[in-house]
Amino acid sequence: MRTIEVEERETSQSKHLLLGTVSFTVCFAAWGLISAFAPHFRQQFHLSATQTAFLVAVPVLLGALARIPIGMLADRFGGRVVFTVLMFFVAVPVALVPAATSYQNLLVVAFLLGMAGSSFAVGVGYVSRWFSMESQGSALGVYGLGNIGQSAAVFLGPVVAAAYGFRTVYWGISIILLVWAAVFVIFARNAPHAARPKGLSEMLGVLASEPLAWALAALYFLTFGGFVAFSIYLPTLLRDQFGLKPADAGFRTAGFVVLATLCRPLGGWLSDRIGGSRVLSWILPAISAFGLLLGVQSMLPFTVGALGCAALLGIGNGAVFQLVPRYFPTQRATVTGLVGAMGGMGGFFPPLLLGFFRDRLGVVWPGFLFLSAVACVLWWMNGRVFLTREEALASKVPPALTRTADKVRAGAWATLWTGILIAAIVLGSRNLQNFDPALVIYTFAIIFATWGVVYHYSVWIRKPPTYVYWQRGWQLFKERGVVRTFGQVVILAGTHLVAQTFIAKRSRLRWAMHQMIFWGCVLAVMITFPLVFGWINFTSSPDDQMTYVTHLFGFPAGRFQLHTFTALLLFHGLDISAFLVLGGITLSLWRRMRDEGARAVQTLVMDFWPLILLFAISITGLALTVSQEWLGGSFYDFIAILHAITVIAALLYLPFGKFFHIFQRPAQLGVKLYQRAGEEGDGAICARCGERYASLMHVEDLKRVLPQVGFNYSMSGPVGNWQELCPACKRKSLSLAQLRLKEEANG
Repeated sequence: MRTIEVEERETSQSKHLLLGTVSFTVCFAAWGLISAFAPHFRQQFHLSATQTAFLVAVPVLLGALARIPIGMLADRFGGRVVFTVLMFFVAVPVALVPAATSYQNLLVVAFLLGMAGSSFAVGVGYVSRWFSMESQGSALGVYGLGNIGQSAAVFLGPVVAAAYGFRTVYWGISIILLVWAAVFVIFARNAPHAARPKGLSEMLGVLASEPLAWALAALYFLTFGGFVAFSIYLPTLLRDQFGLKPADAGFRTAGFVVLATLCRPLGGWLSDRIGGSRVLSWILPAISAFGLLLGVQSMLPFTVGALGCAALLGIGNGAVFQLVPRYFPTQRATVTGLVGAMGGMGGFFPPLLLGFFRDRLGVVWPGFLFLSAVACVLWWMNGRVFLTREEALASKVPPALTRTADKVRAGAWATLWTGILIAAIVLGSRNLQNFDPALVIYTFAIIFATWGVVYHYSVWIRKPPTYVYWQRGWQLFKERGVVRTFGQVVILAGTHLVAQTFIAKRSRLRWAMHQMIFWGCVLAVMITFPLVFGWINFTSSPDDQMTYVTHLFGFPAGRFQLHTFTALLLFHGLDISAFLVLGGITLSLWRRMRDEGARAVQTLVMDFWPLILLFAISITGLALTVSQEWLGGSFYDFIAILHAITVIAALLYLPFGKFFHIFQRPAQLGVKLYQRAGEEGDGAICARCGERYASLMHVEDLKRVLPQVGFNYSMSGPVGNWQELCPACKRKSLSLAQLRLKEEANG
């Protein structure tokens, strides 16, 4: 019986999710019709860039403003009635668009057509009430697929118009709206037992007294507003900026909208598992980075930036609307109206700004710079307002779910930073103009290694003991003063990362070994990676073929004469790094063969395999130089392939083996800062002897972390926890307990 009830509930949920999504799709298709034909209207009425931008932004304006009252009506009367009336109403201005005979008449009709944009607030309240809190993020993500209606209008509208006429498109959408409104009112039902606000005063009170609602609105202002702004203005921008034909511009815009729309369910799914604010914490800085690419006057970086923003904005949309039902379970449509209104307003202003910058300054990049700045501000706000609440809730989550969430989060961070690296390669190589195709296999290996390293590091940093150091490090950085702490970190970096004096205290031989391998690898990375990415390239000077010009990111950064000491150092930098690494390997093997302690614990995988990889890379690299300089290129191709295999093997091994400690080492600075703060702060007093035995901060952190990893040292009696005893008293307590057991055993 229970199974039948569950199946019936799931069937009902799927049915109403489908009805809401299709309704939203049809309304958004109508909402996108003005944008789809903006180039047509611009030519018909001879509009400027600013006038065109204003035309495509006008439907957004009413769609944004109407979401608040429409959301209230949906909360009050239910989504079934409001959605039906809305679709019947929107069908009228859609049919009137072809009859507009002037720019002013078109503005009036476009304004009324903007009511279609308010459909989002109705649908969120209607759909979310059918689902539990744990699955609302995924459900609303699927509902958000209705955004694809706008993509269909932008892409298919001009195609249908070319085949059947301009008027047919608008009259066809009007008929579809009327037919679907009838279907919806027949089959749709409001969710049973849905709690609704008591009246208008309560609904207005939510908007007036809840700062969280406005914080969510600000986040949606960027995520959905950015999506709307691009989807309505991108066809015009692509034509003005890059001279594309209307069909090509529409196709690219449709791709943007489809990608953003498909990523919205992903954002909801991720948010259901790790929390919406956590998703936003990495989405927002990524939007800032990709937004800067949009300001580049070149198609390739612009495309990378646009597609990156599309995916991130789509995920961000899903994340924001996972938070709305969580914080406002009984005022979903009302708060959705506010949040959606701000999102719509976020889509209203950018086209106007871009049109203004283009008409007045002849460039649009200041608008994209503003986008990046807003993303950074909202990232800070999300961390202060929502992320702290998310962390408090996470402490009550079962460990298994926490581990799953950590893996999902790590995968998201890894994908983000890999995407940023790819964008940096494209941009830094001047749209791949300076990229050497022969090195592409190295590039893919580095990209894979980057994903693996970031994933591994993200999982490692979230382990309870490591995460305590991470949190405390940033907390101490703020509490002890930025200037003071930064000075200490710089000194610690010099002693522990650069000079590695802590190793010298163990053994001078060991220190020399580490220094040679460390600086050899650092030198090789500093030379190889920029060359592989196309960030550095060399050309001959046009007035002197014996002079080479060094270009950094495509800009001249210096020149040098051939057959000079400078040229020798530059061309043989990798040979120098190889000799340093080989010297370090020699010292390492000398120590490992003679040191009895090392011989007792060393293994092939952890101790010798990394040395074998470094040795193979260094030897094959030197062999390339020998072949080129002294053997006339003999065996060069074979050695180059062998060298590539060794380098790629090392890069693929990087995230998983002993080399990973290279990326863990900088975190040691936070540990040292933690230790210093503990020494200077309050001490932990032993509950038995009354002596200071450790840092109070350290002991409190131990008491908090140990239960998270399966060790509970709480005790009954005057001493509440085993960690509250000093080491000497612990030993005494153990000895006394053993004596008592012995006495009891002997009677």
